[in-house]
Amino acid sequence: MTRMVLAGFWICLVTLVTGYFAIEHFARQAGAEPEAADYFRGVAYEKTRPITVPIIAGGEVEGYVVARFVYTAESRRLRDLVVPPDSFIVDEAFHHIFTSDQIDFRNLRAFDSRAFLAGIVERVNARFDAPIVRELLVEELNFVNKDQLR
Repeated sequence: MTRMVLAGFWICLVTLVTGYFAIEHFARQAGAEPEAADYFRGVAYEKTRPITVPIIAGGEVEGYVVARFVYTAESRRLRDLVVPPDSFIVDEAFHHIFTSDQIDFRNLRAFDSRAFLAGIVERVNARFDAPIVRELLVEELNFVNKDQLR
């Protein structure tokens, strides 16, 4: 009889200790933040003003590109800047869209938007001489044919 009581006590003790350590382990894992959440900590999302870029081919205006971008940057760095990066992003995007012969707005499937955005980010950060802009996203990118205008 004593052996059964001791065996029961031993089983209860092992179950309690195992349960305690399992709960501790899962609590620590739940409390640890994933690395992806760390990437967005302290990041500000800012929108640029919309830009309208005329598309000229053969000496005539074919239409207009209307674009608006969203960029991410560290909020601490944005506060320290004297000049906000909005104007530089708009300027780089305007010049790239206006001067590029590679972008055919009638066939946007061939347009590499990732390379376009990465190029703008690279040139803006080069102008600041620091990695200010982390990512650039397209909020709006439309082509309006001149025939569609009033």
